[in-house]
Amino acid sequence: MTRAAPRAVAPEAPTPATGSQSLERGLTVLELLDTSEAPLGVRELARRLELGPTIVQRLLNTLAARGYVEQVAETRRYRIGPRALGLGAALLRTDALMAGAREALERLAHEHGLNGFLGAVRGGRLTYLLAVQSPGPIAIRNAPGSEARFHSTAMGKALLAALPPGEADALLGAAPLPRLTPRTITDRAALRADLAAAAARGWAFVDGENLVGVISAGAVIRDAGGAVAAAISVAAPGGGAEAVAAITAPLLPEARRLAARLGCPATLLPPEVP
Repeated sequence: MTRAAPRAVAPEAPTPATGSQSLERGLTVLELLDTSEAPLGVRELARRLELGPTIVQRLLNTLAARGYVEQVAETRRYRIGPRALGLGAALLRTDALMAGAREALERLAHEHGLNGFLGAVRGGRLTYLLAVQSPGPIAIRNAPGSEARFHSTAMGKALLAALPPGEADALLGAAPLPRLTPRTITDRAALRADLAAAAARGWAFVDGENLVGVISAGAVIRDAGGAVAAAISVAAPGGGAEAVAAITAPLLPEARRLAARLGCPATLLPPEVP
């Protein structure tokens, strides 16, 4: 068998990287390790980063010295280190939204068997801020910092429905909406009608639109000024109106409690259980 020639790596520029370039590269290393299901070697990281192995090794050495990555002795590959795990701890303790949402999602998981999520618009994208796994059969694949679709998730639809149409269209972008399942709404006129219905009732839902056989319901959380701060959602296996109603019943009280914790005006709280 003929072996493929090794991939050529472009030579590094003769001038040293600036501080911001080094920081960006180091953060990218952390992101790659955080999203990988297995430890990664220097050459694999170098290939993904399109950098020379020597540069990547220096980045890893710096991160390992501070405890943000660690090397697996048996394979000499790298994984996220223990210090990285604590980076968000202070935010969870001190931020009212994050702390309150964590409590709400844990109740939804442990008392109702629902996977729970908190998400917000960051940089024009729908970003997961929290995800709590329930004891149920659906495994959460969305870690904090990962992104979700606006048009196919209850969290995304709840956020779009709370925005003026022009702002919602801007978040959706001009590209065709991807069809993730046979039930995904990709026609923009149909999606606008669905969002109008969600705005009227005060919460959004999807029935097999993001994942086959999975339902989800979501509601926006507003702050003391009435601005949309985030959206909270739950997901479970099932389908049909009765299943959606069953997961919405525990979600809405938690959404109201969380919004009230932020000082949301009473007239803008999520609705009572339908």
